Amino acid sequence: MKHARWVEGSLLGALLLAGLFCPQGPAVFYGSLALAFVGVATPILVGAALVTLVAERRTRLQGPRRAPRLVWRSAKDTMLAVLVAACFLAWPFARLWVDAPTGLVWTVDEAGGLYAVIFGNLAALVVLDAWLYWKHRLLHTRLLFPFHRAHHAYRDPTAFASFAVGTVESVLTFWPIVLLAFPWATHYAPVYFGLVGGFVLLNLYLHCGATSRLVEATLPRLGVNTSAFHNRHHANANVNFGEAMIVWDLLMGSHEAAVKARRT
Repeated sequence: MKHARWVEGSLLGALLLAGLFCPQGPAVFYGSLALAFVGVATPILVGAALVTLVAERRTRLQGPRRAPRLVWRSAKDTMLAVLVAACFLAWPFARLWVDAPTGLVWTVDEAGGLYAVIFGNLAALVVLDAWLYWKHRLLHTRLLFPFHRAHHAYRDPTAFASFAVGTVESVLTFWPIVLLAFPWATHYAPVYFGLVGGFVLLNLYLHCGATSRLVEATLPRLGVNTSAFHNRHHANANVNFGEAMIVWDLLMGSHEAAVKARRT
């Protein structure tokens, strides 16, 4: 654990110090970093508070709570992950600050046309979902689990633990954000921000520890992760590794039902 803390502290320091070499200047970078952090942290904290307020009044998936909710600790860990995400987001923000081009475009034509938007985003979702699954599986190996262990301290989590992961895992999760800084990496902004907002909402739900009957009846039919599915991963860390979709768990036999079937 000591080496993990050293690596994570050094990595966070490197991400922050990298702003000194920003082409738009350190002042623009750190101003963009502050703006990005506040802009991301505020809706996540407000959303987590609202989801927790509702979820704690419902029947808990793991039964009556036996351990503290660790709200302040999980909120602090989530804010650390937001800081990492903001370090990546600061690069495209810095370019926007000085009116330099970025990968964000606001018209379908600039994005290459309707088919490019539809099929490009579908392909990106498939690739990113595969990345999230295999990243998660790798973090459960003996070598890398020290960088993921802290998230499993929240065995019966609340929505405040939605992004309560260490710096290494945050980098592995959020690094694609920096692609927005490159004009050649075209992203149709309305769809991009819609997908990001959906990912945030999904994570709040996945970690709330309770379920919505309507959501649980709908999302699995689309192959999307749910609170009931992901909560089992917090209760039993050897199953249900999917973070956005459940497709890879079904393909790789890491779905809890498949694991139980092999044991019987």
